[in-house]
Amino acid sequence: MKGRITPKEKSGQIDFVLLIIIMSIMLFGFIMLFSANSPEAANGGIYSVLMRQGLIFGLGVATLFASMNFDYHRYSRHRKKILIITVSIMLAVPLFGFVSHGATRQISLGAISFQPSEFAKVAMVLYFASFLSDPKTQNITTDRTNLFKAIAVMGAICITCYIQRHLSATVVLALIIIMMMFVAGLSYRVVGFGAIAAVILLFVATLGTGYRMDRVVAFLDPFKYKQGIGWQIVQSLLAVGSGGMFGLGLGQSRQKYNYLPEAQNDYIYAVVCEELGFIGGIAVILLFALFVWRGMSIALKAKDKLGMLTAFGITSIIGVQMLINIAVVLSLMPSTGMQLPLFSSGGSSMIATMWGMGILLNISKTSRIKKI
Repeated sequence: MKGRITPKEKSGQIDFVLLIIIMSIMLFGFIMLFSANSPEAANGGIYSVLMRQGLIFGLGVATLFASMNFDYHRYSRHRKKILIITVSIMLAVPLFGFVSHGATRQISLGAISFQPSEFAKVAMVLYFASFLSDPKTQNITTDRTNLFKAIAVMGAICITCYIQRHLSATVVLALIIIMMMFVAGLSYRVVGFGAIAAVILLFVATLGTGYRMDRVVAFLDPFKYKQGIGWQIVQSLLAVGSGGMFGLGLGQSRQKYNYLPEAQNDYIYAVVCEELGFIGGIAVILLFALFVWRGMSIALKAKDKLGMLTAFGITSIIGVQMLINIAVVLSLMPSTGMQLPLFSSGGSSMIATMWGMGILLNISKTSRIKKI
């Protein structure tokens, strides 16, 4: 019809729908993180809480905008360097890192500390997207040499993560890499064999460590051990249940006051449900679902295989971590120590997540997805 404007596929501009979704998740997470930290603020630390969260928020936004203006093809040219640097830093953690919550996962650089495993997730997506889209190495279905190379790299990075006593990150890394290889053309048979092997290794790793077995036992019957190993799960369920349909009100959580451990971190979703109720909990899930939908749409309509695999991998990182975190909070699986992206406390998680989301936005510039 004459004069009617129809949607067009535009290149050269980012997907503003995705940007709006990302900023909505980030702002929601910032508000809830401040609420979860309110016990500290109530003790006279309100300005330090605001400054710390504000600084991390600002660094995250800066990382997002820098990353979305950096051509994702340039990472592919340096994939070997990315691999070497990532593995080297991950190996350095047990040697030069410091102990926190019973595990050595962070490295300190003066007044600044960071957790390399958070950045390793994005780095490995970049490496494998390049490896699996390179004409010389992409055929992992029929070329056993390239398949073994991919498995060797996956094994190496997972081992560096496992020795940091970070099983949840190990599982996420392995799962995302296997998913990327499957999307790149790996056969069902090999994926099935890999899945079985992974389950066996996970079972052995759990049986071989006392605190991991405690988590499984607590998961199976948390109220039986509510004064011990089941305390965290019970408090989480009490927080979620007491929120009802509409919640107790923003800032009104009771469990975050010395009842629910890691209320500002791994269990922040319980605080969301307690303060904002079922409606707030569903809102969080819907926002992440929108992100996954948009991210996968960008992947499907990417202009090349490199963009498709990179977008798929980054979107999967966020989606998988969200599912694991919420499943733990709702006691649908044993505790893992997995953070809720852009909600849980932690500068490394925030900046690494925004780095990945920025790359996704950069891919959207040339994706054939319809933009506003």
